[in-house]
Amino acid sequence: MEDRDDARIEERRMLQESVERFVARGYDFAQRRAALAEPDGFSRKHWRTFAEMGWLALGLPEACGGLGDDMDQALLAEALGQAMPAEPWLANVALCAPLLANAGSAAHLAMAEAIAAGESFAALAAFEVQGRHDAFDVTTQAEPRGAAQWVLDGSKTLVLGGGCADVLLVLARTEGTRRDRQGLTLFAVPASARGVSVQALPTYDGRQTATGTLRRVLVADDTRIGPVGAAWPMVQAAIDRATVMACAEAVGAMTRAFALTREYVMTRQQFGRPLSANQVIRHQLVDLFVSIEQARAITEAAAATLQADDATRMRAVSCAKAFVSTAGRALGEDAVQLHGAVGMTDEMEVGHCYKRLAAHANLFGDADWHLARLDALESAAPASA
Repeated sequence: MEDRDDARIEERRMLQESVERFVARGYDFAQRRAALAEPDGFSRKHWRTFAEMGWLALGLPEACGGLGDDMDQALLAEALGQAMPAEPWLANVALCAPLLANAGSAAHLAMAEAIAAGESFAALAAFEVQGRHDAFDVTTQAEPRGAAQWVLDGSKTLVLGGGCADVLLVLARTEGTRRDRQGLTLFAVPASARGVSVQALPTYDGRQTATGTLRRVLVADDTRIGPVGAAWPMVQAAIDRATVMACAEAVGAMTRAFALTREYVMTRQQFGRPLSANQVIRHQLVDLFVSIEQARAITEAAAATLQADDATRMRAVSCAKAFVSTAGRALGEDAVQLHGAVGMTDEMEVGHCYKRLAAHANLFGDADWHLARLDALESAAPASA
C-alpha cells in the first residue's frame, strides 16, 4: 500500500513538472497574448498539444478514454493556471466531458471521448440572466412533439466556451415553475441546428463565453441526457467539479502573480535601494504567500470530496470557492498595487493575473452566493442528538 502511494506521489510530481515545463517554454506571456488574438480567441495548436499530452482526458472515466483521478485533474488545473490559458479547458474537460461521461449512454460516452481526444467542443448552456448564479433558475422550455421529439425555446447566458462549441448541453424546463429544481431536463443540441443562435462574447480575463438563443429548435429524444425532469443533480455535480477546477486554476494564477510581484519588488529601485528593503512590503509578501498556501489546501480538500455524497461535496466546494474568490481577488489587487499604475497596462503580465482572479471571483457563484449555500446546507442538516 505504501509503495502504491509513493508511486502516485511520483506520478503527480512528474505531471506537475511536465505542465510547468510546457508553460515556461510553450505558453509564456507573449504566446498567451498571441492566442487571445486568434480568430477563435484561443490557439487550436495549443489545444492539439493539450490532447497529445493527454491533458484533455485527465480526470475522466476510463470508459471514455480517460485517465487519472480528480486530484490529478486539479493538479493539472493549478499548473496550467499559471499560464491563464485562453483555451476552453475548463468548459470542456472540467465541465461538459464529465457531465456527458456520467450520463451512462454509449452515445454520450462517445461525445465525452471526442472531447478528450480534442476532436470536439461542447458548452453547458444552463445559466440564464434572471437566475444570475442559480443555474436551476430556468425559463427555457422543452415541450414534447409526438413520442420522439422535443421543441426548445429560450435564452442562455454565460455559456462558457460557447463560441467554438459543436454541441450545446441545454438545460430546459419540462415541468414545474421557474425556480423548481425538479422538472429540468438536459439536451445535447448541435450548435448548427436550425433555430440555434450563438453570439461569442470574450470576457475581460480572456476566457471565451457566449449567449445562446433557441427559437423553436426541434431535437430528437435521443439527444436527451439522462431521464426527463431529473437533470439537476447531475448538472449541479458537474458545476461543482468545474468550480473546484476553477479554484485550482486561480491558485495557479495567484502563484504566478506572487512570483512576478516578488521579482518586481526585489529589483525595482527606489531612493537607491530595492522596494523589498521596506519591511512593510516584506510582511505583505509573506501574507500573500500564506494566502496562496491556504487557497491551495482548501482547494485540494474540495477536490477530495468530488466523489462523496452531495451534501459533503457541496459544503467543501462552497468553502473553497468562497475563500479562493476573496483571497484571489485581494492578492491580485495587492500585486497590481505593488507594481504601481504600470501593473494595469496590457503589456504587464501581472495585470492579466489580476483580471483572471477578478473574473474568477464571480465565476460559478461569488463568495456571497457560496456562503449563502453553506448557510442553507447547515439549516437543512438534521440536528445532532
